[in-house]
Amino acid sequence: MTDGFQGLDRALRRIGELATDVKHVERPLKEAGEYVVASIKKNFLASGRPSKWKQLAASTVRQRRRGKGRGGVKPLIDKAIMMNALAKRVTTDGVRVGLNSVQGPRQHYGYPGGTGSGHSPTPARPFMMLQTEDPPAIGKIFGRHLARR
Repeated sequence: MTDGFQGLDRALRRIGELATDVKHVERPLKEAGEYVVASIKKNFLASGRPSKWKQLAASTVRQRRRGKGRGGVKPLIDKAIMMNALAKRVTTDGVRVGLNSVQGPRQHYGYPGGTGSGHSPTPARPFMMLQTEDPPAIGKIFGRHLARR
């Protein structure tokens, strides 16, 4: 099969090999999942990327500093519960990156508020997102695995 694209035959053959060899498919998926988890953690550490998240309310900062006088002013990072709950799972049809946390959607999408204790309005602080530099980097991960013999 000569179609004018240098290396295309080799790449297609390699894709076929990967498709039939589960161990070879899992390696790039696992590496890509680890990359995505690291990128999302950077969102937490930067207090939002590419746009910064809305700062904490003064009442929240006061509440964090009760007791021993500690507690940070960075949103979603005081105890890093959500950041540390990020996980990846490689399946037969891809890799899933997610968060097993009930407060995750409220923090990511925001919450208009409600009645009762703990139901105050929460601004959206989108953290489960890739950045513009991530898809090319993930592509390179798969490219490296395709290039292996």
